[in-house]
Formats: sequence, C-alpha cells, structure tokens
Amino acid sequence: MSEEFFIGWQGKAPEKMGKFLKGLTIAVVLAAVGVAAVLPALQKTVSQEARYDFGNQTEFSGVLVGEPVPMLVGDDDAVYLLVNPFKHGFARELAAEHHLRRVRLKGTRIHRGNHEMIEVLPETVMAIGDAKVATHPLGSISELGETTLKGEIVDSKCYLGVMNPGSLKTHRACAINCIEGGIPPVLLVRDQHGRATYVLLVDAEGGSVNAGILGLVAEPVSVTGRLKKLGEQLILFADPVRFSRE
Repeated sequence: MSEEFFIGWQGKAPEKMGKFLKGLTIAVVLAAVGVAAVLPALQKTVSQEARYDFGNQTEFSGVLVGEPVPMLVGDDDAVYLLVNPFKHGFARELAAEHHLRRVRLKGTRIHRGNHEMIEVLPETVMAIGDAKVATHPLGSISELGETTLKGEIVDSKCYLGVMNPGSLKTHRACAINCIEGGIPPVLLVRDQHGRATYVLLVDAEGGSVNAGILGLVAEPVSVTGRLKKLGEQLILFADPVRFSRE
C-alpha cells in the first residue's frame, strides 16, 4: 500500500503531503495579499463626504417650500430636501399645507458636499405664525430650456449619505424601494473626470415621476425635458416616456 496518511501526534507530515500543504499555504497567502491590494480600489466607490447623522436629532426652522419637491430653506441659509424616516418621501399633503410658511421641525441631517437633506419626524412639523412669506425664499424659477441629459437615476436619500455608496447596480434594489416610497429621484450626470452634477427629477408638470421610472433606476439612461433652476438646485421636468435606457 503506497498511499500516505498523517497521524495527528506525528511530529512531521509525510513528504508528499508536506509539499502539498506547503504549496496550499503559499497559495492562500498570495490570495490574501491580492484581496488586500484590490479592496482599496473598490473603496473608491465609497464617498468620504456623504454623511448621515444617525441618532442626532436636531431642531430646524425656516420656510417650507412644497413644490416641485418638499424643501426647507433654513434660517442658516441652507436648502434641505425633506424626506420621512425609512423609505418614505415627505408627505405632499403636509408640504402643500405649509407651502411658503415658516415652520419649525425636528429631524436628522443627511448631507453630501453642499447638498443637504433632513429626515423629518412628521409629527414635529409646526407652523410659526399664520401668514405665508411675502416672497419665495429661493426667488423665481429660471428656465434653462429643452435639453437631453445622460446619467444614472439614484434615490436622493441614500445617495446623500444614508447608504454608502448609494449608487450603481449594487444599490439598485434599495434605490427602487426608496423611489417607490416617494424619495425624490435624482439624475447623476458625470463629466469626463467623474464629477457628478445632481439634477432632481419631476414630471413635465412638476409632479412625482417616481412610479414611471422604477425600471430605469441604477441604469445608464438618457432623459429629455425642460431644465430649470430654483435657487442653486437644477430640476429636470420630464415625463416617463422621455426616459430611455442607453
């Protein structure tokens, strides 16, 4: 009988088995080194500037803008998109009720670069006074004309910091659920250097486009519509039929 076998209390494995185990050990070490080298490259998809201040609820005040998407123009001059906890958008009925009124509310800040959002506790939204403000806090909306933009559709809440990364196909299922739940969708339009321009998406009349674009989330798409600017925020008004997969 020529097969080798190893008895645990022996001090040394048979020659052939010893060579095999040595080779296997070297292969495992080399594989570990390869994984260690690849992981930093993969981490480039994770933004270091996206933040979700989980557990830190803060009071905010300012003027609530209900359309085309709910926002708060804060007393600190920041403009915050408004969403509800979990995968839910801010209720449009509540946004319409307080449109252009000063309000106070509590929520959790979400931010990425100069883009801001508040995950609002809906029961904390309180009007300050009865009258609407005399002028729109962001001024009049500017018409930039008919245009076609190419990019990726993401949900704004995860992209700004709740998930990291909040884009690409690995995040597709989550993004679809968020957009279906009313989170404002965003088109990320990247330049040749990979820098993203952040464009809010609404339908041609300024209503929700969410339900009509779920099949195109996290895919390369082309969107044709009327580009507008409200304050510093770019908004593309386009019906679902004007969205197409690239």
